[in-house]
Amino acid sequence: MKKSILIACGCAVTLTGAAQADTIWGIDNGADTLGTFDSATPGVFNPIGPTGIVSGFVNSIEFDGSGNLWASDGASLYSVDTGSGAGSLVGSHGIGGETMTDFSWDGADMYGISTLCGAGSQLWTVDLGSGAASNVCASLLAGSCDVGFTFGTGGEMFAHDIVSDVIYSIDGSCGTSTVIPMPFDTNFGQGLTSGSENYHVAFNATAFAGELYSFDGSGNYNFLGTLLPLQIAGADVEAGFKPCISLEVNELVAGQEGRWWITDAEPFARYVIVFGYLPGETVVDSSAFSLCATFGIKGIKKTRILSQGKTSIHGDALVKRTIPHNQQGRRALTQAAMRDTCPFECVSNLDDQVVL
Repeated sequence: MKKSILIACGCAVTLTGAAQADTIWGIDNGADTLGTFDSATPGVFNPIGPTGIVSGFVNSIEFDGSGNLWASDGASLYSVDTGSGAGSLVGSHGIGGETMTDFSWDGADMYGISTLCGAGSQLWTVDLGSGAASNVCASLLAGSCDVGFTFGTGGEMFAHDIVSDVIYSIDGSCGTSTVIPMPFDTNFGQGLTSGSENYHVAFNATAFAGELYSFDGSGNYNFLGTLLPLQIAGADVEAGFKPCISLEVNELVAGQEGRWWITDAEPFARYVIVFGYLPGETVVDSSAFSLCATFGIKGIKKTRILSQGKTSIHGDALVKRTIPHNQQGRRALTQAAMRDTCPFECVSNLDDQVVL
């Protein structure tokens, strides 16, 4: 199985020793072109088409949980057609003089990091309907010029500050601690992502070269290859996520039958449907349920199992449950996951509705 990774940069990536072949999406900012390449053959960049986003560098690109591609030029949100590469303006982030520099999807919301270099950096959630950003932290982050942000392979948050030349972690209370001091001057645009491992796309100002590294929360930082073509600015890497199964849910009414229908799965595959009442409560924890699948907001473990079993010969499953009367007016979030899909989680779209 391949997992998509996104790069908003002037580069193709050379990966050596990667544990898993990844499809990498990128924007060559010099040519304003969206394209892809396989990490097993990183020297082959497959152009798709121009974005048409000419207002500035495309600092951030990211898939949401439904496979839609989004981008930011630092000031506004764009939707991007993965077939043609064309970008369409959604709306302003409304963050004043700051620049949105990186996106990361956590399974339920689009997060973004912004900076006014020298003055500080902030963490946001981004409304994909309007482009508007809402502040997450009550105070500025530790980085004075953060240009990279990602949810790591374990759900932890990482950011990259090009002034202090460090990658640091961010906890749920917006506290920070340095993870990796950079061994070189990381000037210009950068990007962080997590795919089969955590990645850092860096511009090594000393070597005057774009370079790819892997890293982890223990401070390990390993050179993987040189980026081509040369990138100077707008270098972001993001982990793309697209559901591999579908979940359809009827309109939920208290006292009536609810129906959850899984499709597009493998025949006779083991599935689980979980639910929660708040974003982040549809997280499957592998240690608790032996699923090796996570979704929702990573790190919150209040999962409730609605049903589990095996799909039919056609790769589908229909679950029926009567909705209790006391659930009327409650928000219900449900999602499905397939067991034994390590280390890349096979999950469905998230259904979000209020019980009538």
